[in-house]
Amino acid sequence: MPTGVRLMVVRPHPDDEASATGGLLARYGALGVPTAVVTCTGGEEGEVLDPDLDPEEAKPRLRDIRLAELRESCRILKVAELRLLGYRDSGMEGWEANNHPAAFCNADLDEAAGRLVRVIRELQPQVVVTEPNRSGYGHPDHVKCYPVTERAFFAAGDPAQYPDAGPPWSPARLYSIASVRSNWNKIARMLIEAGFEESWLTRRRRYNRRWGIAKKDATCAIDVSPYVEIQRQALAAHRSQIEPESWWLKIPPDVRRVAFGTAYFIRVHPTPAPGEKDADLFAGLD
Repeated sequence: MPTGVRLMVVRPHPDDEASATGGLLARYGALGVPTAVVTCTGGEEGEVLDPDLDPEEAKPRLRDIRLAELRESCRILKVAELRLLGYRDSGMEGWEANNHPAAFCNADLDEAAGRLVRVIRELQPQVVVTEPNRSGYGHPDHVKCYPVTERAFFAAGDPAQYPDAGPPWSPARLYSIASVRSNWNKIARMLIEAGFEESWLTRRRRYNRRWGIAKKDATCAIDVSPYVEIQRQALAAHRSQIEPESWWLKIPPDVRRVAFGTAYFIRVHPTPAPGEKDADLFAGLD
């Protein structure tokens, strides 16, 4: 039976739903729009940063810990449906975990897309949001997430593909997350004024210049500033991954609204006309 989900967010790891898409999910959840999160891996290669956990004891059961954190984050964000693709965290580029046969980075594209097709056909979203194409963040799972989602997005509506995955369903739009680099100087200045350590901010500024897009190149910008504190709560639910003293959690509300108050996207399908901008992910849809 269809669940009535309108927005589906496909992310690689537990905690990704709360970062670049946390404000978006909180906004639509608060507006009563049914949302879904699909998480591709169990996050097994994450660190253990929760001061209440013994890293050696917790590491073998990190998948279970992180999935519990994911469920709590989704509850905070008012996510209606959570689905897991069931792959293993690949770890950072060059790690031994890249070679694990169950790692997401090693998944057959058609097989992985088939798992996601089944979820799309079950939940019947209008809009799907996922990673940037050729993500500047080189984590293998973030890189893998886009082609799997794109393949599934177009296959889900074709009855000839994956016939055992349920009746066909064609989502109306596919968006990729856009990282906009132009705000970083302002954010860094505000953080320095708030007492944050300057050498780290300088390194981060150089890092941000290497990837991301100009603000003008985003095809959709959504104001999520009223929801940044909900996003913070969702991030804080991932205790194993985010230290209590992390800048993610400690930055002042005014800086948080600048850093996370606008969610940017690029519409992948249907291809926007030159200069076309979407005021909302659902603009013009029933």
